[in-house]
Amino acid sequence: MAKRFVFSLIATVIYLVVSNIGNLFFGISRSFSWTTTLWEALFFFIFIFLVQQFRKK
Repeated sequence: MAKRFVFSLIATVIYLVVSNIGNLFFGISRSFSWTTTLWEALFFFIFIFLVQQFRKK
């Protein structure tokens, strides 16, 4: 379970960085703001954490 948590946390941090860079690149947001995607990242974390239990071992 700790392995799933760490992997989910790493994937969430990568998601936050990529989504903020995408917002800057496409002009959605003019400043690098973590709060614009924080809620999305929380749900992404929960989704990745729960999906990992269904992977084949």
